Amino acid sequence: MKCLVLAGGYGTRMQGILGERPKALADIQGRCVLDRLLDGLSPLVSQVSLVSNARFYSLFEAWAAHSAHSADLFNNGSTQADNRLGALGDLDLLLSKTGYDAPALVVASDTILDFSLSGLLQQFQRTGCSQLAVRRNPDPADQCRRGVVQMDAEQRVTAFQEKPERPQSDIAASPIYLLTAEALARLPSYLAQGRPKDAPGSFIETLCQEQRVEGWWMPGSLFDVGNPESYRAAQEGLS
Repeated sequence: MKCLVLAGGYGTRMQGILGERPKALADIQGRCVLDRLLDGLSPLVSQVSLVSNARFYSLFEAWAAHSAHSADLFNNGSTQADNRLGALGDLDLLLSKTGYDAPALVVASDTILDFSLSGLLQQFQRTGCSQLAVRRNPDPADQCRRGVVQMDAEQRVTAFQEKPERPQSDIAASPIYLLTAEALARLPSYLAQGRPKDAPGSFIETLCQEQRVEGWWMPGSLFDVGNPESYRAAQEGLS
């Protein structure tokens, strides 16, 4: 199974804490976010590819030279937020390099897991359908800042809302996707139609109306180090 790591953003909300460092390389109790993420993924994946913007690319090269983990690095050519490709543009770039013809685990680089994704892989192997990691989110205000999922009794995703003003569910999407080759092959035509490209959830919103996408309940906590609050939570909640 190949793993595609999206690290092409600029993370402006974290500049006051990280300065000129990407969120993936933020220090969490002596180890960077990316190393902690790959610790959990390495037993399950055979190939890791990471896309970065041009501004931070040299920092990822320096990381790769010293990390115990290996990853193929790609530069998306973006130099500032105004010319970024968006998460889906970055995903399309990685797929153009690694191929659309095999399933892939897609994750955000600023994510840390305190659980194994083996159950996600098992559900994918059992059903053969694209998978989306989900959890309960009882906070109405926070629901508006995330992807919101509706599922039926068989865990099929029946609707997806990206940062809705009026959430229709308390099920939150997480930045972990295991997508079939059929789903990945749909991405170029999605982008060619001028659809939203900043959040992977926008693609899932369309995909779940065309193909079967299932929700997989996360068995533990996830820290997305995308803002000062979640960064502090990761510092306090991880050992």
